Amino acid sequence: MPELPDLVYLEHRLLPLLRGRRISQAQVREPVVVRMLLTGDFSTMLAGRTIHELRCHGPFLIFALDEQLELVVHPMLAGRFKIMATDAAPGATACVSLELVTGTTLHYLDDKKMGKVYLTAVGAYQQIPRFLSQGFDLLSIQFTADYLQAQIRKSRKQVRVLIMDQTVVSAIGNAYADEILFCAGIHPKTFCYQLDEAAIAKLHRCIIDVMRWGIAEVENASPALEDKYREHLRVRNRKDQPCPRCGTKIRRAGVLGFDTFFCPSCQPLAREQFIDWRKLPKSS
Repeated sequence: MPELPDLVYLEHRLLPLLRGRRISQAQVREPVVVRMLLTGDFSTMLAGRTIHELRCHGPFLIFALDEQLELVVHPMLAGRFKIMATDAAPGATACVSLELVTGTTLHYLDDKKMGKVYLTAVGAYQQIPRFLSQGFDLLSIQFTADYLQAQIRKSRKQVRVLIMDQTVVSAIGNAYADEILFCAGIHPKTFCYQLDEAAIAKLHRCIIDVMRWGIAEVENASPALEDKYREHLRVRNRKDQPCPRCGTKIRRAGVLGFDTFFCPSCQPLAREQFIDWRKLPKSS
């Protein structure tokens, strides 16, 4: 799924290009991604509408239209956006296309066809799975150290699982979860009950600091809209590369079916495992 730095970048890049632009026509190329939550035809109801605003809500992007309509996109695993000249071919992964009167077209691309595009009335989110259950925006004033501590104290999950729980905080995915835990010096297999108050306070600071850093890095790199920028990450997908802090080889492990990357020296595990990552030979 897109994570907060990706979503913020999309919002900042797309809004100046779309605000005040009228949709001349809409084309559904892959009906499987479309969810029509109103009575009527999806493409017909979008034609002639003007895009007024764009905002994020967790992993969702909400396009505010006139006539009290909203287009809500949940990109999920592989959803992307691309703006092209209307006469240019968008490629085989295009699922929904919004042709604008400016001579450009906004394409929603999704080679997995897992994402969803909803057309709904303003504020009518009850039929959009996981929309209303999203936790606090991690850069909002509601996401305090006390809030995180309360969530951790009542959980028996591993810490990595908890910070990726969208009902607790939005929107952290695999990549930035690894970076946050590296910043905090917490092994990804650490359980919530193993964290003391100081460790939780540090984790809270690292969540905010890493996400602000990620937002700045993506903005500075200014990648194409359809590209997910990850070149700045320090441990994610860096297996066998030296840790940027201590030089120890970055390791990869599994947490609930997901790959996680960490430094075994900077992020020591507070409990015994079958594998002691620090004692593995250099060739492993």
